[in-house]
Amino acid sequence: MTGQLDGPCGRCRYFRALEASTGACHRYPPVFAGESSPREAHHWRFPVVSIHGWCGEYQPPPEA
Repeated sequence: MTGQLDGPCGRCRYFRALEASTGACHRYPPVFAGESSPREAHHWRFPVVSIHGWCGEYQPPPEA
């Protein structure tokens, strides 16, 4: 299958690092995490993804 390594999350323009190997995907607005979300006081958050993940909506970062 092609495309799996073409755009890992860690190199995507929508990725924002949180820790060494994870980050938040800012491709879409945050989603409701539920009333029992232990990590968020406001209950809305961006999906947490691995730097090695990928999806079909990868976009390279803008050129500097």
